[in-house]
Amino acid sequence: MNIRAFMLMTMIMSGLLAKAQDLSSVIPDTIAEGAFTMVYGNMTIKGYFKDSLQTGNWITLFPTGQVHIVEHFKAGKRDGLYLKIGRRGYIEEQSEYKSGEPDGKKVEFNPGGKPRLIANYQQGKLHGLRTVFYKQGSVQEESYYRNGEKDSISKWFDTKGNRIAEYNYKNGGFDGWQRTWYANDVLKSEQLFQDNIAVGEYKLYFSNGQLKETGSYKNGLKTGKWIEFDETGVLLQETRYKKGKKIGKKD
Repeated sequence: MNIRAFMLMTMIMSGLLAKAQDLSSVIPDTIAEGAFTMVYGNMTIKGYFKDSLQTGNWITLFPTGQVHIVEHFKAGKRDGLYLKIGRRGYIEEQSEYKSGEPDGKKVEFNPGGKPRLIANYQQGKLHGLRTVFYKQGSVQEESYYRNGEKDSISKWFDTKGNRIAEYNYKNGGFDGWQRTWYANDVLKSEQLFQDNIAVGEYKLYFSNGQLKETGSYKNGLKTGKWIEFDETGVLLQETRYKKGKKIGKKD
């Protein structure tokens, strides 16, 4: 292999490594027992084997010797604390594992130490509160999960902390009232779902609180009379639907 090809391969490997989140795929399975050290790209991986399986504490080091990843293994599976640190010394991720699956709290951080994501896992699935943050630290989304699917209420906020949406879920699908707001906390829309299907009344409002449009759904389809108003409350038009199809219009 000539020097140019070698340098190109090294650059590719370094780029891939920089993006890598999990280096377990490059660890050999032929070591029976004892300490292990491996250079992969520009990183150094150190740990221990027992019965040909990763065990105990493992670390991945930057070329400077600075710690990049600290993780614990039990019988070849990640178990316990997983800690990932960036080149600038900030923690990027802190997670808990059990038998190779996320189990417990997972926190991802923005540069500088503010959290980007806080989530709870149970046996590898999202379970409990999951919170997403904007870069400046305010909450963007709060959602509850059960067995990996959204369940109960989910809330969204703008960068100033104003609520902009609240959706209700059951087993991952819409179930209950779904509402949105303008930044001035005036209701923007409200709609009812059952088993992820739109049912019942729907309302849409202007930012001044005046009703803009209203109608009803049945089995996810528009039905009956739908009415539209202008911002002063003047009736603009009436439209009739049957099984989602327009059957009449009156201005």
